[in-house]
Amino acid sequence: MASNLSLERLRATWAELGATDPLWAVVTKEDKRGGKWDPRDFLRTGERDVALYHDLLCRFAGCPQEFDHVLDFGCGVGRLSLAWSRRAKRVTGVDISAGMIARGKDFATDTPNVELRLNEASDLRCFPAEEFDLVFSHICLQHIPWQLTSGYLAEFARVCRRGGWVAFQLPSKNLKKFSLAALRKTIVELLPFGLDRAYRKWRHDCPVIFEMYFNPPENVIHVTAQAGLRELHREPDQSAGESAQSFIYLFQKPQP
Repeated sequence: MASNLSLERLRATWAELGATDPLWAVVTKEDKRGGKWDPRDFLRTGERDVALYHDLLCRFAGCPQEFDHVLDFGCGVGRLSLAWSRRAKRVTGVDISAGMIARGKDFATDTPNVELRLNEASDLRCFPAEEFDLVFSHICLQHIPWQLTSGYLAEFARVCRRGGWVAFQLPSKNLKKFSLAALRKTIVELLPFGLDRAYRKWRHDCPVIFEMYFNPPENVIHVTAQAGLRELHREPDQSAGESAQSFIYLFQKPQP
């Protein structure tokens, strides 16, 4: 029941963000809020991020220069899917926001090896087992409660081919002991009669916010090991911000 409520809240939050300010919701630089991202600059950030992952995968996981079929989980508007399209024969992106997918299809009009699909489920049953040789997710799982994330990680293992790879990022710890913004958020959430949405609409021109969830590495390794994945490398990263400890994880699904 709790996971169903969490999923419904995710759907509602990202439906709103996908409709109002999709590029800022994906790469949240304060000076880009309100539709101020130049699409070309925005997409260049995807090339930078994917280049980092591909380098790590080649150095620590023995990955090829070109993949066969990549899954981009939480693809948003296709920022990373488009970058992977230059390193894979096929890329499939999935996201929970119809608005994000619609905008992404506009970006991918001239990229025939990219397909973006809506997935509002708590699993990846829309795909058969062992469909992808790389399952990838970046700055997405950090916004999903662990009870859902752990299920998605098991699904990553299921849809990954034998000998294929799984790569994703997750923050593990909030390094900031006190945050005025966090205190304000707590107070705003206590406001009755929908005043919390009204306040956020007035302050940020958007009535919803997305959460950040922290999951220690031992939880991540436990769930992925149970799903049959073997950890190859763990790399510190700052994608979740300077006030968060975060890691990029690389796994392989062993051959039988």
